Amino acid sequence: MKSTTRIGEILSNLEKTSFTGLSVAEQGIVSFTRAQLKKIIELAEKFEKGIEVKNWDEAIVSFLSSVQRVNLLYAYLMQPSVLSSLLSGKIWDMVESVLEGMSELMGEFVVTLRKNLKEMNMDNISVSMNSSPPSFNISLVMKNA
Repeated sequence: MKSTTRIGEILSNLEKTSFTGLSVAEQGIVSFTRAQLKKIIELAEKFEKGIEVKNWDEAIVSFLSSVQRVNLLYAYLMQPSVLSSLLSGKIWDMVESVLEGMSELMGEFVVTLRKNLKEMNMDNISVSMNSSPPSFNISLVMKNA
């Protein structure tokens, strides 16, 4: 998936980010974001593998776990105290890239799932995004469940 590659590039840039010159709050933001992105990439790869080998259970579990991590990262980055650090700090561009990457990843997940609905024994998948707090809401309708 293209978004997994992009998130990997963002993570690589984050790992190269020097803490020198960053506030303590910004250092915490970078550390937390790195940890979450690593886990999100791992889950996205498990999702892709599950889709490739038609292991639908693994794909669905990886997808839902990814949504949970993305929502956690969104909620963390949009907290008023974190947001104020971002807007006045040096890492806003990086965070903006992270948020865009997360949205692209969720979009790719949904498109991939939609292509495989019938094989996965699902009737429907619905996605909505809340603005406050920012989060993805997912509804999966399974056949005969």
